Amino acid sequence: MTSVTPDPTAGPPLSPDDYDALDAILDELRTRDDEVPAWEFCEGALAALVCTRRPVPVAEWLPVVLGTAALPTLPQAEGTHFPNTETHERFLALWARREAEVRAALQAPVESLEDERSYHPELMDVRGAIAALPEGERPDTGGEALPAYGQVWALGFLFAVENWPEEWA
Repeated sequence: MTSVTPDPTAGPPLSPDDYDALDAILDELRTRDDEVPAWEFCEGALAALVCTRRPVPVAEWLPVVLGTAALPTLPQAEGTHFPNTETHERFLALWARREAEVRAALQAPVESLEDERSYHPELMDVRGAIAALPEGERPDTGGEALPAYGQVWALGFLFAVENWPEEWA
């Protein structure tokens, strides 16, 4: 794991409103490219990037994880783009805050996952949420299996490992 002191200027831990903002940004990007992943996938990729041997710069991971190019608002021949520079900067600021939070949690000397300093990935229990709905309100999945708890996070983590294999050799 890259041993870097957490950035105290990154800001406070993300709030539920911040996660909603990330989801909204990703939803908006997905209107132009349906391959843009959900936040849970990004969270897994972020955790893997925190654990790499070297810091992976934004210009390197952003096109790989989100399919965006270096410039935030120019339409691209391939991939997608942010609707404006403000949204691009907001996404990167929220990412930086979460990255600092994850880095600090992974470096914390904890003895138990009960310790509030331990890493708690931002996950969604899709199966549980759908099962909790009244039967008449459950969406039709068309027979498609719903992801298991933590599966989307794990896919994001493994995606980063596969895209930066030299960092995991």
